Amino acid sequence: MEEFLLVARSTEMRLISLDTQDYTDMVLPLKGLRHVLAVDWEDTDGWIYWTDDEKRVIERARLNGSEQKPVITTQIIHPDGLAIDPIASNLYWTDAGTDRIEVSKLDGSFRRVIVSKHLQEPRAIAVDPLAGFLFWSDWGKQAKIERSRLDGSERITLISEGVSWPNGIALDPASQLMYWCDGKLDKIEVSSYTGTQRHVLTSSNLPHTFGFTILNNDLYWTDWQRRVIEKADKDTGRNRVTIKDPFSDANGLKAVRRWRWKGVTNGCTGSGGCGELCFWMGDSVKCGCRSGTFFLETLHIFINFCFSPVTPN
Repeated sequence: MEEFLLVARSTEMRLISLDTQDYTDMVLPLKGLRHVLAVDWEDTDGWIYWTDDEKRVIERARLNGSEQKPVITTQIIHPDGLAIDPIASNLYWTDAGTDRIEVSKLDGSFRRVIVSKHLQEPRAIAVDPLAGFLFWSDWGKQAKIERSRLDGSERITLISEGVSWPNGIALDPASQLMYWCDGKLDKIEVSSYTGTQRHVLTSSNLPHTFGFTILNNDLYWTDWQRRVIEKADKDTGRNRVTIKDPFSDANGLKAVRRWRWKGVTNGCTGSGGCGELCFWMGDSVKCGCRSGTFFLETLHIFINFCFSPVTPN
């Protein structure tokens, strides 16, 4: 299959073909899943990543279920969101238990807290590896959608009014548009990367959207109340199609086109000369270390020597 959906369904992971008109689906042979919330796909080596908030881990495996193993197992309580930077090989996640956003390499090494202040219930997270932006939602008392650079710097609030339960975020890098679904206000909205040009895409029969993803010209989402998976045109909200009905216990989902990132590069390709973490800032590279350390920068040369604590944003 070249295009498919990965759907986290609490105690199982489903793969739904988008290459076939009948949306053939199958259960992936993964073991010990208890409550899977978020899922993402790493394209270069073909790994599935997911969060399990009952086991309090982030795990990964191959599509055939082989090489299943935990990646993050400590200091993690309620991992709601997951996103991968496929160029820098970085793994990002939100934790509504620790109220933090963290990053590591894809194998869990060089783990670093990048946002820890003024977060209440962080949930969805999305990466644009080419523009160098990180987006996330927070459904706390002051619900909002925020954006930062990939290292957590230059943090700004994009959406803070008319939002309640922003459960899912999806990005269109080509148009630099951000889409989100609201599980309480029952609508799907879109804006620019700066939060401007905001408008409602659709608000018809969306009682509780949760998982949210984008591929080609379509948005895909799960609905907890209607127990369905649906899609619609990302530009108009029309041409709405029910992919699976009924489909209960569906949480996060990820639409995949295999080899989408093949040959796509930026300054962080091949680690960008950084010893630990590489962050693409949109026009330059910034190196970073695991939490508790940072890089000394002298005369614009990164010295790969970590020596003192960092303070997360």
